[in-house]
Amino acid sequence: MLLGIGYLPRKTGPRLWQTFDVAEIREDLAHIASLGFRGIRIPLFWADFQPGVARIAPKVFDRFGQFLQMAEDAGLQVMAGLWTGFWDGALWWPDWGVMPTPLPPHWPLLVNDSWLTWGRMRSPFTDERMRTAQRVLLNELVAFYAEHPALMGWELLPGFGRLSAAHTRDEVQHWLETTLAATTNLAPHQQTFFLIAFDALENRQGITPRDILEAGGHPGLSIATFASDRRHLPLSITWIAFALKLTLALTQTPIPLFLAGLPTAGPGQHAFSRDGVYYASEAEAAEHLAQVITLARQMHLPSLWLWRWADIPEALWHLPPYDRPNWRRHTGLLRADGSEKELVQALSAEAALLDFPDIEVDLDAFHHDPYHYLNAQWKAFEFNSR
Repeated sequence: MLLGIGYLPRKTGPRLWQTFDVAEIREDLAHIASLGFRGIRIPLFWADFQPGVARIAPKVFDRFGQFLQMAEDAGLQVMAGLWTGFWDGALWWPDWGVMPTPLPPHWPLLVNDSWLTWGRMRSPFTDERMRTAQRVLLNELVAFYAEHPALMGWELLPGFGRLSAAHTRDEVQHWLETTLAATTNLAPHQQTFFLIAFDALENRQGITPRDILEAGGHPGLSIATFASDRRHLPLSITWIAFALKLTLALTQTPIPLFLAGLPTAGPGQHAFSRDGVYYASEAEAAEHLAQVITLARQMHLPSLWLWRWADIPEALWHLPPYDRPNWRRHTGLLRADGSEKELVQALSAEAALLDFPDIEVDLDAFHHDPYHYLNAQWKAFEFNSR
C-alpha cells in the first residue's frame, strides 16, 4: 500500500507556485520521505498555471518540472491536482472563470487571492470557455509531462464530487467520459483520479466510484475523520470501516482512501469541540490514525492519503482562506513550528487487527433510494460490529 500525504510548503503554504522556495521544498520532501511516505498530493491552482483562457504561465510550468525533479530525487511519486479547484475549504478560481452578476457565489470563492463577494463561477462541466481552457492545459501541461517518472497521475478538478453535485448526471457523465478520453490519449501511462466524498453516495443522481471505474478513471473515497458525516461520529473507526466495506461492495475492487482532515488541539491540550468540529488531542489522533492505517492494509487498499503536511503558520492567518478562523489551520502532521506531532508515531505503530463484517449490496435497492438504503446498512453494520 502506498502511503501519501497532501502537501503545501510549511512556510509559504498556498503561495507554493508564486514564491517557490526551492530550499524549503527540498527540505520538506526529504522529511516526508524519511517518514515512510511514497506519495505527495499537490494542488495546481488554476490561476497560477493559466492566467488567461488561452494563456499559460511558462515560469510556473517550469517550476512544476523542478518540483517533479525534486520529488524524484526524494523517492516520491506525485499526484497533481489539475484545475484546482477546492482546497482547504475554498474554491480557488481564475478571474476569467467568473461571471459578473450581482449574486453571491455558490461556495466560498477565492479569486486573485481575495474573497469574492458577488459573481458566479462558470461551470467547469458545461461552460464552453472553461472547457476550452481545460483543453489548453491538457495539451500544454499534461502532454509535456506525460512521461515524467515522478508523476504517478493527475487528480482532475479537485473538488470534483462537490462541484458535480450542482449538475445533472448526464452533464457530468459526458464531461467525465470526454475528459478521460483526452487525458488518456495524451498520458496513457499515468493514472487519472477523481475524489468523491462518501456522503455523496446518498445522492441518487450523483456520480459513483463505479461510474468512474467504468469510464476508465480511478476513484478515490474522501472521508472527514473528525466528523464522519451528518451522524457526527468523530474518530470512528467503525464508520470508516463501514464506508470502505460498502464502497468495496459497490465497486468490487479496493479504491484509495483520502482522509479529509484531522484537526488537533495544541501540544499537551485535551480534546475539545468548537463550531461543530472536533479537535482531537494529539495522542487520541495518533491512536486513531494507527487504526486507520491498519484497516487500510487489512483491506488491501492501493493507497492511503493523509490530509496535510503541516499546520498553517500564524503568519499566514491574515490571508484567505485562513483569515476565517477554522479547523483547517490545525490539520498538519507537523505543528506550525515544524516539530512533529504525536501523529507521526502512528505511521510506524502496530495497531491490533480489526474485525468488521463484510457487506452485501442490493444494487437495485441502493440505486432506488441510496439515502435510506445506506442508513439501514449503517445501523446493521454498527450493531454487528459491537
